[in-house]
Amino acid sequence: MDRATSPRDRPVGLPGFSPALRPATVVAAFVALYLFLDWLSFVHAINAFGVTPWNPQPALAVALLAFAGQRAIPAVLAAVVLSEIVVRGAPAPAVATAFAALALTLGYAATAQWLVSRHGPRLPMASHADLARLLAGIAGGTLLTGALFIGSLIASGYAPAGPAPEVLLQFWIGDGVGLVVTLPLILVLVDPARRGQLRAALAQRESLLQLAVTAAVLWFVLKGPPSEQVKYFYLLFLPVVWIAARQGLAGAAVAIGIVQAGIAIEVHGSAYESLTVFELQAEVIALAITGLFLGMTVDERQRLGEELRRSLHLAAAGRMAAALAHELNQPLTALTSYAASARRLASAPEPAREPLGGALDKLVAEAQRAALVVRRMRDFFRTGAVDLRPTRCEEVARAVVDSARAEAQAQGVEIVLDAAPAPEVLADALQVEIVLRNLVANAVQALASTPAPRTVRVEIAHDGGPFVVLTVRDNGPGISAQARARLFEPFATTRASGMGMGLAIGRAIVEAHGGRLWAEEGPGGCFRFTLPAGEAADD
Repeated sequence: MDRATSPRDRPVGLPGFSPALRPATVVAAFVALYLFLDWLSFVHAINAFGVTPWNPQPALAVALLAFAGQRAIPAVLAAVVLSEIVVRGAPAPAVATAFAALALTLGYAATAQWLVSRHGPRLPMASHADLARLLAGIAGGTLLTGALFIGSLIASGYAPAGPAPEVLLQFWIGDGVGLVVTLPLILVLVDPARRGQLRAALAQRESLLQLAVTAAVLWFVLKGPPSEQVKYFYLLFLPVVWIAARQGLAGAAVAIGIVQAGIAIEVHGSAYESLTVFELQAEVIALAITGLFLGMTVDERQRLGEELRRSLHLAAAGRMAAALAHELNQPLTALTSYAASARRLASAPEPAREPLGGALDKLVAEAQRAALVVRRMRDFFRTGAVDLRPTRCEEVARAVVDSARAEAQAQGVEIVLDAAPAPEVLADALQVEIVLRNLVANAVQALASTPAPRTVRVEIAHDGGPFVVLTVRDNGPGISAQARARLFEPFATTRASGMGMGLAIGRAIVEAHGGRLWAEEGPGGCFRFTLPAGEAADD
């Protein structure tokens, strides 16, 4: 292990607090808080072993050992010894007290070391697996600590060995509930993100209502005799589950801490049988585990939701980039062709330069069209906006056919326009042109391996219904059933050089106009899309 990160060499300090705090200040604060928690929980101690039903101070010791490393062992040992003297009155001889304090300290250190080895020095609680490992470490560490503590008292001759198994079970419950309730609360309070979550929750009216309901239910459960308290304890699950479902792990940890504090205050000032108190604490463990796991489920759901939103944003950005690349391919190709022609004409003799102006005009027109495509596609993917204006489908189709005819003829493909009378449509002409251009380009490329004659037909029809139908068909090999199943998915393509975005973009554009784009079965390839028709047909 690197010396800089060794638990032995980590400075005594707590995450979430100012690094300017001196180790002596941290140790003094720890010892004082340890003594206070031991005093608060030192009720209903069992015979010579001094086992109590609830011990939150081990969580404080384990947290300090996990955060500060082995350098904190002397501070923990000092706190344990002082608590035996100041809080418990040092009932055992000095040797037995020293051995018992050392046993507790070693048990806490072993628990902290196991947790750090599985979680890291900050003991993160980011998943169900983290929480399960934390609870498993608490269960195993508490059992080990109890065995060391009870064994030291028996070995020193201070306590009898007969009741040891029963005392070990009670120690396991008492320290276990203290750790299960208090350690997650400490981890929440030292985590800046979860502290921020708590601050945000406290600013909500719902949180105040939740606290009020928790206090009311806690009062109702604890107002009766001890036997009734155990009977009605299950009612406390309701506010804890509510808070966990709304506020996540941080809220659940606080709610469980409030419940445990209320029980501790009630038990501290009342006459209870030890067995009844242990029954209450066993139910607190069940409440804590339920609330913590439910809170973790809520946190994970929120985290996965955020990750999904980020992924969708990235996917949308990727699709927009792919769409722009797809749509800019044709104008950039045309720009390259016109620029090459202009260069040849510029270097030709004077009489041959007459077509230069026309080539430059076409170059400028394609550059302007490329800029317009970028703006319109960006607006479409960002907001879904379309620039709806009365549009004649025949004019759009004729522009597409005319621009694609030269390249198609070079490949031996004839493009035919068959435009029946149809009303104007309210559409974004550039976006409709993008859809048609993609369909025509796909049809021309689909005919590459088809023997002559090779024909692409662009048809416009209107049967008097609410839609104008535009069709692009070819006499090529058609579309396989396997390809048809994924035809409109982004990045799905059957061509090695294809991007698989044309049909996905086309469907999105057509649906934004209130129409529909689909592929028809049958010989050859056939795609149709509809656009809402205007009121009057063309003459």
